[in-house]
Amino acid sequence: MKIILGVSASIALYRACDIVRELTKAGHSVRVAMTRTAQSWINPVLFEALSGNEVYTDANEGSRFGHNQDTSRTSHGMAHIEIREGADLMLVAPATADLVARAAQGMANCIVTATLLSFGGPRFIAPAMNPFMYSHPATQKNLKTLAEFGYHILDAASGEAVCGDAGQGKMMAVKDIIAAITNLRA
Repeated sequence: MKIILGVSASIALYRACDIVRELTKAGHSVRVAMTRTAQSWINPVLFEALSGNEVYTDANEGSRFGHNQDTSRTSHGMAHIEIREGADLMLVAPATADLVARAAQGMANCIVTATLLSFGGPRFIAPAMNPFMYSHPATQKNLKTLAEFGYHILDAASGEAVCGDAGQGKMMAVKDIIAAITNLRA
């Protein structure tokens, strides 16, 4: 199976590395798209090494998102179109409250949200955020909106967050995320 993994900047970002490693070990092809903030937390080279594929970033989109960077690595500087070619599904893990809100509004202001809008296959969202952010009515409304759009919401787990707050908001366990996306396509 060919999978697009969108990665946003949550403290759970390191678990996205485990997702790529496990999916790749299972024989799946994974192409990663990273938000600008996620790139400042983990170098895209790590995901390239784990996946064996180029990582897509806003830089691939050139001036589309207000950057004047080289687009030579993609055909016509439209990475959000190129990354989806041949993909079976898209997973965003971790999905921050900000990314969930932007996706629910149909925004395409970064490589991950632009790809979500341009991809026509199954889309999975694995929220990861502070429990108070997760339980906020705005976040819950945004998740409901995404579900109404046909997105599969991989519900957050309960536990203690890094900040010490307790409650629902932790990203679902990697093994459960992998089971959810591979069971859909089985």
